[in-house]
Amino acid sequence: MTIIEKILARKSGADKVAPGDLAVVDVDCVVMIDLSFGQGSWREVLKVHDPDKVVVVFDHDVPASNRAAAALHDSSRNTTACGSAKNRRTMARNSR
Repeated sequence: MTIIEKILARKSGADKVAPGDLAVVDVDCVVMIDLSFGQGSWREVLKVHDPDKVVVVFDHDVPASNRAAAALHDSSRNTTACGSAKNRRTMARNSR
Protein backbone atom coordinates (compact mmCIF):
# COMPACT_ATOMS: atom_id res chain seq x y z
CA MET A 1 0.00 0.00 0.00
CA THR A 2 1.07 3.59 -0.56
CA ILE A 3 1.53 5.89 2.44
CA ILE A 4 -1.88 7.49 1.76
CA GLU A 5 -3.54 4.07 1.63
CA LYS A 6 -1.85 3.13 4.92
CA ILE A 7 -3.08 6.32 6.58
CA LEU A 8 -6.63 5.83 5.31
CA ALA A 9 -6.62 2.16 6.37
CA ARG A 10 -5.41 3.02 9.87
CA LYS A 11 -7.90 5.88 10.31
CA SER A 12 -10.81 3.79 9.00
CA GLY A 13 -9.96 0.67 10.98
CA ALA A 14 -9.56 -1.44 7.83
CA ASP A 15 -6.71 -3.87 7.23
CA LYS A 16 -6.09 -2.30 3.83
CA VAL A 17 -7.59 0.10 1.32
CA ALA A 18 -7.04 0.30 -2.42
CA PRO A 19 -7.98 2.69 -5.22
CA GLY A 20 -11.76 2.63 -5.67
CA ASP A 21 -12.46 1.70 -2.02
CA LEU A 22 -14.64 3.92 0.13
CA ALA A 23 -12.83 4.81 3.36
CA VAL A 24 -14.84 6.54 6.08
CA VAL A 25 -12.46 8.18 8.53
CA ASP A 26 -12.47 10.59 11.46
CA VAL A 27 -10.23 13.41 10.28
CA ASP A 28 -7.69 15.11 12.52
CA CYS A 29 -8.02 18.48 10.82
CA VAL A 30 -9.90 20.12 7.93
CA VAL A 31 -8.07 22.98 6.22
CA MET A 32 -10.04 25.45 4.11
CA ILE A 33 -8.43 28.31 2.23
CA ASP A 34 -10.09 31.66 1.60
CA LEU A 35 -10.74 30.77 -2.04
CA SER A 36 -13.10 28.02 -0.81
CA PHE A 37 -15.65 30.73 -0.06
CA GLY A 38 -15.75 32.37 -3.50
CA GLN A 39 -18.76 32.35 -5.79
CA GLY A 40 -19.05 29.08 -7.66
CA SER A 41 -16.95 27.09 -5.20
CA TRP A 42 -18.89 27.54 -1.96
CA ARG A 43 -21.59 25.15 -0.79
CA GLU A 44 -23.76 25.84 2.25
CA VAL A 45 -22.60 23.96 5.34
CA LEU A 46 -25.51 22.31 7.11
CA LYS A 47 -23.60 20.79 10.02
CA VAL A 48 -20.02 20.55 11.20
CA HIS A 49 -19.28 17.49 13.33
CA ASP A 50 -16.36 19.07 15.22
CA PRO A 51 -15.75 22.79 14.57
CA ASP A 52 -12.53 22.65 16.60
CA LYS A 53 -11.00 20.57 13.80
CA VAL A 54 -11.69 23.22 11.14
CA VAL A 55 -8.85 25.56 10.17
CA VAL A 56 -9.53 28.45 7.81
CA VAL A 57 -6.50 30.14 6.28
CA PHE A 58 -6.79 33.58 4.68
CA ASP A 59 -3.72 33.89 2.51
CA HIS A 60 -4.59 35.02 -1.03
CA ASP A 61 -5.82 38.59 -0.68
CA VAL A 62 -4.71 39.79 2.77
CA PRO A 63 -5.52 42.48 3.59
CA ALA A 64 -8.51 42.60 1.26
CA SER A 65 -7.60 44.68 -1.78
CA ASN A 66 -11.17 45.55 -2.77
CA ARG A 67 -14.79 45.35 -1.61
CA ALA A 68 -15.39 41.97 -3.24
CA ALA A 69 -12.42 40.44 -1.40
CA ALA A 70 -13.58 42.03 1.87
CA ALA A 71 -17.06 40.57 1.36
CA LEU A 72 -15.50 37.14 0.72
CA HIS A 73 -13.53 37.41 4.00
CA ASP A 74 -16.70 38.49 5.80
CA SER A 75 -18.79 35.63 4.47
CA SER A 76 -16.14 33.08 5.41
CA ARG A 77 -15.96 34.42 8.96
CA ASN A 78 -19.74 34.26 9.32
CA THR A 79 -20.11 30.73 8.02
CA THR A 80 -21.37 28.04 10.36
CA ALA A 81 -18.19 26.04 9.87
CA CYS A 82 -15.91 29.00 10.53
CA GLY A 83 -17.85 31.11 12.96
CA SER A 84 -17.31 28.58 15.71
CA ALA A 85 -13.88 27.42 14.63
CA LYS A 86 -11.16 28.26 17.13
CA ASN A 87 -8.43 27.70 14.58
CA ARG A 88 -8.90 30.65 12.23
CA ARG A 89 -5.63 32.18 11.01
CA THR A 90 -4.72 35.07 8.77
CA MET A 91 -1.44 34.76 6.93
CA ALA A 92 -0.17 37.95 5.36
CA ARG A 93 1.52 36.63 2.25
CA ASN A 94 0.64 39.52 0.03
CA SER A 95 3.61 41.26 -1.58
CA ARG A 96 1.93 44.68 -1.83
